[in-house]
Amino acid sequence: MPVGHRLPAEREMARQFKTSRVSVREAYRSLEELGLLQIRRGAEGGAFIEPFDHEPVRRSLSLVLGLGKTSHHELTEARMMIEPLIARLAALRAEPADIAKLEQVLAQEEEEVQRPSPQATAGRFHRAVADCARNFPLAVLMTTLAELTAESVSDLDTRVRARHRRKNSEFHRLIFEAIRRHDDVGAYTLMVRHVGDIQGRVDRSRHRCDVPVSRPRRVNGSR
Repeated sequence: MPVGHRLPAEREMARQFKTSRVSVREAYRSLEELGLLQIRRGAEGGAFIEPFDHEPVRRSLSLVLGLGKTSHHELTEARMMIEPLIARLAALRAEPADIAKLEQVLAQEEEEVQRPSPQATAGRFHRAVADCARNFPLAVLMTTLAELTAESVSDLDTRVRARHRRKNSEFHRLIFEAIRRHDDVGAYTLMVRHVGDIQGRVDRSRHRCDVPVSRPRRVNGSR
């Protein structure tokens, strides 16, 4: 159905599907919570199709992982499996408009590193890389994991976080250049190094601050 299309009234839907109006109302509300419908009241009201937005899905996934007390090590393991592949796909698939957007995000990030802003948004560069990869499921996962990683280090000292941002920005510049050259192997390798570097720096910072880090259960072949 096209965006803006108005669904039938609750009474009509209940008659068509031989169910109660309460069931239809609850179904509409569920779709509204998922961001697929907008419910308007009044004479011109009704249930209208909303533009597709994956943000409700990302929030739900973030909530599940957060409630599961996901550790920083577990996040790193997940990112190491997903993000290098996304960087490789981005290098292979990025079009000129994608690269221009990625460069704009990087330039803004580099400016914020020089002049720290409380409004700085973590994970923008990684989201832009995921957009270049043109794979929606991977983009949702990458966005969620990057933002959860940012939240997991939010308790570190302000100066420590500033150093992390500078180092991240340096890696982002290298990854961007590889994507711009369509160097898929280089982009993959750099992203592996970047995610591993983040884990190492966070570990060292937490040990210095005596902040405990929960570690996942050891599995065969892992360290």
